[in-house]
Amino acid sequence: ITATLGCSGGPSRVEPPYIDPDSAAAEAIELYDQNGDAQLDLDELAQCPGILSSLGAYDADGSETVSQQEIANRLATRGAKRIGLLSMQAQVRFNGKPLPGADVTFLPEPYLGEEIKTAYGKTTSGGSAFMAIPDEELPESQRGLNAIHVGTYKVLVSHPEVELPPQYSSATETPLGFETESGQSIVRFDLKK
Repeated sequence: ITATLGCSGGPSRVEPPYIDPDSAAAEAIELYDQNGDAQLDLDELAQCPGILSSLGAYDADGSETVSQQEIANRLATRGAKRIGLLSMQAQVRFNGKPLPGADVTFLPEPYLGEEIKTAYGKTTSGGSAFMAIPDEELPESQRGLNAIHVGTYKVLVSHPEVELPPQYSSATETPLGFETESGQSIVRFDLKK
């Protein structure tokens, strides 16, 4: 699933959620810039693992820091592609083995605004979760699509029976992050004790 999807009236465009690159970038700096230098260094980016997981796409000057302008540029580039929804499969492994029955949450970074919705999935026996925004969070024309918005996410993993290290289920401590990208429909997370 990408920008266009079929329906009974023929193909229709799935409008992407609106993000203003400049204001979102300013908010990202405000949220994560702890030392006040108007850059996000590697320690600060640990609180935004979605950007950290795609550092090369942001860090245009190779400084291992991300500036407000670099965030705005990345958001503008992504927005120009006009992709509304993407199919996404999250593969979860724990101590080297697939983890069935895990609850996976893609929690959008708050600087993206309220239009980017949280997506959920439950891993199958092979450890794969098909991520989807709940139908009630989508316009009627997009319900049942089992897809997620283009965005930058913290990834949370919990399990009703397997004891996982607590940071994996904490929105403030998770080291897991992901940024959706057109053409990449599978992401793997390797959890360790």
